[in-house]
Amino acid sequence: MHFLGDMIILLGQLARLTIQVLELLIILQVVLSWLRISLPLNAITRRFYAVTDFIYRPIRSVVPTLFGGLDFSPLIALIVLYLIDRWLVMAIIDFGYRLTR
Repeated sequence: MHFLGDMIILLGQLARLTIQVLELLIILQVVLSWLRISLPLNAITRRFYAVTDFIYRPIRSVVPTLFGGLDFSPLIALIVLYLIDRWLVMAIIDFGYRLTR
């Protein structure tokens, strides 16, 4: 059971790392949009925005952009990612630790 528990812990840690990278990308995109800086390489820029748009698209379909161009989808995405990390990923990691006992 130790092997299975270790694999579940590894899965939880990989999920946590993925969430942290997504949070960093969202924060970086928000800061770059505030500063009106675009990344110099077109291919990198397209991939960068493709990852964040993948996250924003479902949120934007529910929460429209408010007057004045205020877009709350990055904030909502960060909150949802935080909640997933704290509830789901922590439950997976705790379950893995219980299996290793």
